[in-house]
Amino acid sequence: MGLLVAGAPAAAATAAVPPPVCAGGSLVGRFQILVRPFSPGAPLPLKSVAEIEGGSRLIWNPVHEYPTPAKDSEVAPVLLPTADGDLILTLEPRKAAERAEWQLPERPQVIAVIYGPHGLSEGKIKSLVTHNRELLQELAAYAEQSSEVESLVQDLSTAEQSGASPDSVLQGISAKYGVTPQKLNAAPSNQQGAMLLQAVLPSTSAYDPLAAQSSQVQQTGSLAAAVAGLFFGNPVALAAGGAALFANLKTVMFPNTEFRSAFTQAAGKDGLALCTKSQTAKAKTRIAYLWAYRVPEIKKPVLSIEGGGHLPLGSKSTVTLKLGGGAAGKDLGLARDWHLTPAAGGAALPVEVQTTAAGALEIDLSKSKATAGDYQLSATWDWETLAVAGDLHLHPLGDFTHAALAPAERDKLVEGSGADVAVALSGTDFEFLEKVQIESTARNAKPTEVEFHLAKGKRGGPQDSVTLYLDTAKPGDYRLLLAQSDGAAHPVPVTILPANPKISNLPIRLNVEEQREAIHLEGSGLDRIEGISTEAGAITGESRGQGWSGEIVLKSDLKKGRRFALRLKVKGLASPVTVEDAIEMVGPRPGILSAQKSQAGDLGIELAADELPAGTAAGLVLQVDHLDHAVRPRLELGCQSGEVRQALTLSPSEPSHGASLSFAGPGALYLSLDPGVVGYAGCRLEATVILEPEGRSDPYVLGRVVRIPRLDKFTLTSEKVGDSSYAGILEGRDLDVIDKVGWDAQNGTPVGAIAAPMPEEPNRQTLRIVMTWPAPGPHAPLYVWLRGEQTGRKTGVSY
Repeated sequence: MGLLVAGAPAAAATAAVPPPVCAGGSLVGRFQILVRPFSPGAPLPLKSVAEIEGGSRLIWNPVHEYPTPAKDSEVAPVLLPTADGDLILTLEPRKAAERAEWQLPERPQVIAVIYGPHGLSEGKIKSLVTHNRELLQELAAYAEQSSEVESLVQDLSTAEQSGASPDSVLQGISAKYGVTPQKLNAAPSNQQGAMLLQAVLPSTSAYDPLAAQSSQVQQTGSLAAAVAGLFFGNPVALAAGGAALFANLKTVMFPNTEFRSAFTQAAGKDGLALCTKSQTAKAKTRIAYLWAYRVPEIKKPVLSIEGGGHLPLGSKSTVTLKLGGGAAGKDLGLARDWHLTPAAGGAALPVEVQTTAAGALEIDLSKSKATAGDYQLSATWDWETLAVAGDLHLHPLGDFTHAALAPAERDKLVEGSGADVAVALSGTDFEFLEKVQIESTARNAKPTEVEFHLAKGKRGGPQDSVTLYLDTAKPGDYRLLLAQSDGAAHPVPVTILPANPKISNLPIRLNVEEQREAIHLEGSGLDRIEGISTEAGAITGESRGQGWSGEIVLKSDLKKGRRFALRLKVKGLASPVTVEDAIEMVGPRPGILSAQKSQAGDLGIELAADELPAGTAAGLVLQVDHLDHAVRPRLELGCQSGEVRQALTLSPSEPSHGASLSFAGPGALYLSLDPGVVGYAGCRLEATVILEPEGRSDPYVLGRVVRIPRLDKFTLTSEKVGDSSYAGILEGRDLDVIDKVGWDAQNGTPVGAIAAPMPEEPNRQTLRIVMTWPAPGPHAPLYVWLRGEQTGRKTGVSY
């Protein structure tokens, strides 16, 4: 708004701008009230001055529009000196339409301005000195309270014009005036305004803001207007003695004058709009408006920066101050023209600073030309420099494109590790980190807040890492959202890995004296194992299904009882997963060195050395290496090849299925069994000795299970078959396995008949055969070929 600059002719203030809006009232006029010090110094707006010395000059500077002051309008200052007593000084009225100056004879406590749109008296009023203690007290109280309410109205009006919500307006008022915020509801604005007024001025508490349809207060749409109307437009809501003040002024100083309260609102640069409640003047009565202002009388504070004083460039920051010199936080609003001066020297740079009631500074570096470095902060207090002790350290915001979790930190993010797993994010400066969130990369995922910790605290100086506390309940791909004081979210990808592999069959026992051993692991997550290593030797292998199988080449000179860890290279992890004591070295494995066998009785047929006839008990003595009689062995029986009838596991003195096992001396076991119980004909019967914890021996083949005939009788009949052969009859069991017969092992005659059961003994059979004649000699033995064999077997029967 184009207002008259102090010292310039009043006629110069003619810029065409819209008139200011008075909250809760109408506009009386616009003006500047300035103060110029007795010593050299430029005039300053009255409300920006903390202390006014005697001898200073008070300047009235009108604005000639909206409305234009009448030629006969007058203005007169009224002063309350700070000295004790009852002195009230009324300075000579001057033309309100012209620029005017008064020298202040005393240091003022209160400066009141009485404005008469049509003059203040019938004649020229000279300076008036009044001694009236009651009037002094009333004027001082009115100035104190009207200054508070005027500031409240200005703040409310500014906030409402900015579009702020009622709740946010109240929060701001609460912070500035130190009152408890109340939740504004749907009550009429006059009731809301009364509650605010009572919070700022408890002396108005006699007024009941909730009285239904109070005739004292008009309904208004603006909260600022409601407050202004309650205080300045209604005697009931005025502080105690307000009405008496106006009566005393009229009687003692300005007879024939009707006084009305007025307040000011900001109107452009250094300008004020004088506002009052709209009402009709009484006939033949001169109207005068009273505006009073209490001079703060605050000494220049002593300020120093608390904390590290580290701020980010390009954004707003809050700096906490230590206040000295008796100053309060709310007084800092009188400081102006803030600057940053490089500590290394250079020109001071202007900076936008807002003060808070708590004694902090909100510094806006978003528009500042300051660069990174150390600076000293200063302002102007009245006509002096206000220096803030301590340096401000300005830094650029951290470049979060380089933020990442180090490999060791990524390895901590494993499913099931906890709800608050601490990981360190590094790669840039996190000093100005304000907020951290995490969200899944899945569609429509919602971010959640992440707790974080800075070792030096916020704004404590450059910090190359920040500790985050992440929940590892659900594996998957995520992104961290990091926000600094600029508010922008910077994504950092992270992954919560599935749970680490778990091995269920530990320990893995390996035998000393072995060079190679097979390894098989069981458990969960083993398919993620990419490699295994150990100090016991070199391991190779791969995952197979739900398990992992491989081989270890053992180092030499490994001792019994030693334990070794397994180091698992797991997909997604930078460091191996160590499984302690996963390998245990045990004694040497048992080994079957030899087997000696014997048959129960004469079977009447020739057998090969490796043959074990089914249906006949066989006894075998097994020589076993590393067999300790103090350890109870087990013997597994099965078929290396061929069809298994039933695998057996035997222990000494625990027979099973007709088979038994017992000790046969040092390093020897005696086995008794029918081989046919374990396997069918063709089974290569094998035995394995098991010791705990040494493990299993290599399988040892005991022999091949065969089915042989039991020949009880051979009769050669006189029945001639062909030119040189005779029929014969065999009696016995299992005769169906005979394929050929003959007098030697090379020449055999095929058997064309089928073995027939004997009626009297179903378990025995007869078989008709054909034999060549003559026989090689008297009582020549019979040879038989079993099915599939190329050579005949000598039997114990002859003709």
